[in-house]
Amino acid sequence: PGLSAQAAAERIEGYPADRIPKGHFGKGIYFRLTGKAPFQRLIYPPPIPGALGTHYRNDLGGQAVFGPDLEFVPAPDYSVDPAKAEVFAAYIRKFWPDLPDGALSPDYAGVRPKLHGPGEPQPDFQLRGADDHGLPGLMALFGIESPGLTSSLAIGEEVARRLLDQG
Repeated sequence: PGLSAQAAAERIEGYPADRIPKGHFGKGIYFRLTGKAPFQRLIYPPPIPGALGTHYRNDLGGQAVFGPDLEFVPAPDYSVDPAKAEVFAAYIRKFWPDLPDGALSPDYAGVRPKLHGPGEPQPDFQLRGADDHGLPGLMALFGIESPGLTSSLAIGEEVARRLLDQG
């Protein structure tokens, strides 16, 4: 169901090519605060087009982390451009005006499977069974990113239910 879902479906004999949604790679980077964490709770500002937006969280060590942003890339790329710190700082100052200058350091990047490209509406992830692709006993999952990952147990239960219903 991740970044390679479309490529995996293409390799399944009999899987109809027209039932494989176009996939895109949505890169998101994170910056870490080089100081004491200013908040104890998650902060989710309004979403950005195509994603939840740059939010605030504390990692397991209590350090403050901001991210992710969204950049569509042609292939997975896990580099973090330190020059983006100023763009992040401007966004963060919308909900934390007292962010000190130079307090952000590059942290890490992730790549999310997207079913939409730049400027396109963001669809929900897709669970496709035999009623869609015609292959009994197969469930194909496309575009599962957050919050789909958060609900992975519920998705697993739904996949199991659908497979049992095919029975």
